Amino acid sequence: MRKLFILFGFALLATSIAQAQETRGMEVSGQYQYVRIYPGQGAPSANCQGAGGTFAANVNRWVGVVGDVGFCKVTGLPTGFSSHEINYLFGPRFSYRNYGRVTPYAQVLFGGERATASATGFPSASTNAFAMTFGGGADFTVTPHLAFRAIQFEYLYTHFGGAKQNNLRIQSGLVYRFGK
Repeated sequence: MRKLFILFGFALLATSIAQAQETRGMEVSGQYQYVRIYPGQGAPSANCQGAGGTFAANVNRWVGVVGDVGFCKVTGLPTGFSSHEINYLFGPRFSYRNYGRVTPYAQVLFGGERATASATGFPSASTNAFAMTFGGGADFTVTPHLAFRAIQFEYLYTHFGGAKQNNLRIQSGLVYRFGK
């Protein structure tokens, strides 16, 4: 619950910053999320699939502030085992808006990731870790308020239990834009 209040406060702050200056609007998105997890220390890699969403407030034509939340469930585990991850990230996005119907962007986000695992007959175990992404993508304008996020390709760094993981995150979905 505390994290939701922090997220709400961050969104409110980003909105007030955007209102104080001439803005290019705000956007929300819903996306399919795929994460290729490389746990390190000789453990096999895994696929994690799910959904994510973002809230972005554009400070000006080129710079925006982004809040990103994603959930994915690890696939391919043996029967009786289950695992999922939730990531919550915030940071700047740099967009190039003079490219016609295509808006390419790059972003660097920082935050955390929560991993939960369970096995039949045993209680679940969870742990939190630092997370960071950097990468970019491209939005294709469909209407003045709707865009298709064709691809968002990012390096996702996590640090669980002293082990550094170098993961890959890919997202695609719809973006709704409002404001100026």
